[in-house]
Amino acid sequence: MSKITLTPVSSGIYWLEVAEADLRVLCGCPADSVKHLMKRGLIDSTEVGSVHCETGPNAILLSDRQIQNGSFANLAEFPVLQMLYRQGMLLPGHPNNTGAKPILIGRDEVVRAQMDYIYRGNYGLTSVEEILETGLSEEQAEEMMRLKLRFAFGTIHPTEDLLEARIVGNAPVEVRNGVTVARQRTNRYEFTYQGEQVLVDLNLPLNRHYETPYDLGFHTLPRDYFSIVHTGEGDGWDINRPCMASILVFQGRIYLIDAGPNIDHSLNALGVDINEVEGIFHTHAHDDHFSGLTTLIRTDHRLKYYSTRLVRESVSKKLAALMSVKEQDFEQYFEIHDLDLGIWNNIDGLE
Repeated sequence: MSKITLTPVSSGIYWLEVAEADLRVLCGCPADSVKHLMKRGLIDSTEVGSVHCETGPNAILLSDRQIQNGSFANLAEFPVLQMLYRQGMLLPGHPNNTGAKPILIGRDEVVRAQMDYIYRGNYGLTSVEEILETGLSEEQAEEMMRLKLRFAFGTIHPTEDLLEARIVGNAPVEVRNGVTVARQRTNRYEFTYQGEQVLVDLNLPLNRHYETPYDLGFHTLPRDYFSIVHTGEGDGWDINRPCMASILVFQGRIYLIDAGPNIDHSLNALGVDINEVEGIFHTHAHDDHFSGLTTLIRTDHRLKYYSTRLVRESVSKKLAALMSVKEQDFEQYFEIHDLDLGIWNNIDGLE
């Protein structure tokens, strides 16, 4: 019987398991990879020491290529959150909090970019000083930091405190308990355990794309003078629905309210071309509301970006980390329109 099992999950996503070594690797983590694992039963409900939690991976193999066939290949935030919180690896007093950390595997620059992006996704702005720069009062900034620290169990941790990195080159690197991995060439990694080898190929064929974990029917978006259509009512864990978001139509112009994973599939299902989108109203920077920005930057024009400065600063920092670009480059992709907090903002007649 093989000691290493490799299971295809979806296009560009595999599950590698070495049970003897207590290693479970999510190989490839494009948008909604957690939902794909849930659909296949590779993430499931369980109890450990009478505490309800989930099973799942404890390591992630990242793609060498940030983009494959037009889609971002590495969106590790939700897989990491699933390990830290839903499996309990970070929760104080949880039986799965044994000191072992989730592992990110890949090339140095890819792992570092994901570390930075996860840090911003987990915490957003991370100091009173950063919050003050958005125009909030000192009292508001200090209250916001108090809330952040409460949810962070008292400390804003650098990602290196929460995750382990396995930087892989051509020479084998131990992942865990005797399992090693070596990079053969672009996006091809060989895992070895007790004389057994398995090759993982994360390259997408030219005619393949990352898949959605749910099926969407086809509908016609009403192009009314003013209307709002929900494009999703799920969250980052709902395997049957897109993440919560909406389309706002005003005077024939199309705006998005948030942009979660696979936003292009939701737009296509409604007969909307991505180049028809005028702009986006953005609420916050968690991946189930954020990761669609990586699709929207491909439009043939700069989208109008509407949010408070507090949200924009958090989003621009996270997107810069994900794309390995400068934070100032945000303005190359979006036409910024900061909204005033706490009052009605008039946008060409739309409030």
